[in-house]
Amino acid sequence: MNTVIKIFITILLLVALSSWIYSEGDDGYFTYLRGKKQYVVVLGTGEPTIVFLTGKGRDSKDFKKVYDKLKKTNQIFAYDRAGLGQSESFRGDRTVDTMAVELHELLVKEKIKPPYILVGHALGTYIMRCYVSMYPKDVSGMVFIDPSHEYEFKNGLEIRNDSDKVVFKDEFKSYLRLEGKYKAHKAESKQCFDFDTLGFSTNQRIVKDLKLPTDIPMTIMIARKIDADNDYVNKEMEYRIQYFENWKTINTQTKVVSSYKIGHFIQKEAPDMVINEINEVIGKRKK
Repeated sequence: MNTVIKIFITILLLVALSSWIYSEGDDGYFTYLRGKKQYVVVLGTGEPTIVFLTGKGRDSKDFKKVYDKLKKTNQIFAYDRAGLGQSESFRGDRTVDTMAVELHELLVKEKIKPPYILVGHALGTYIMRCYVSMYPKDVSGMVFIDPSHEYEFKNGLEIRNDSDKVVFKDEFKSYLRLEGKYKAHKAESKQCFDFDTLGFSTNQRIVKDLKLPTDIPMTIMIARKIDADNDYVNKEMEYRIQYFENWKTINTQTKVVSSYKIGHFIQKEAPDMVINEINEVIGKRKK
């Protein structure tokens, strides 16, 4: 009997030790959603809770420089979407509205009380727009970091001549073949780049008919440092800036900021800038 007990204790120690090694240096923990292990980060205290949504194929570490400071004043919630980072995959195709529902389920399961400040990057901003449309009372402010918009491909085609249209289309088709770091990267790309004859992808068709909130502060941060060399870059940027400027006619609490010095990953290149904009949104919400 003593031998059995010793073996059992040894196994427990090995499991505990392996778990410690696996999680050392991590900020989060594992929970389960629909029977699949999901990685979440919940740190700090203080209202409102700031919820971070990463771009396509990216994990929660993208926002670490930002939430490491904000956790001193607010509760933060970050996570790896299914199939990204340390989270297990779900079966089937998942569009941005599905991802919004999954986020809501995680927040409820982990007892993260609303209202939230949503902070999203790129594809994460589509999920934000779906979330606030589905659960408007849960959101008290939003920060969009170099967001995508639903007319990018359509506008890109319209401003190009016929020969350049072919190159433009081929460029986007190539994105579908990119594997990325995580299993779900290619799957997330599928609904982003499966453009129809009108120039909209599956995810773009979902968000283009959504209504923007009119009663909460929103900030849009746009990176104007572009790593591209073609004759259409400036026109595309002008259209993009104007698209988000037009949001001010829908929501007067909308702010648009941009910088020529920062690239697409603003939260990694200029975390303090992102932190300042988040805190400003929180301040507006309290007035």
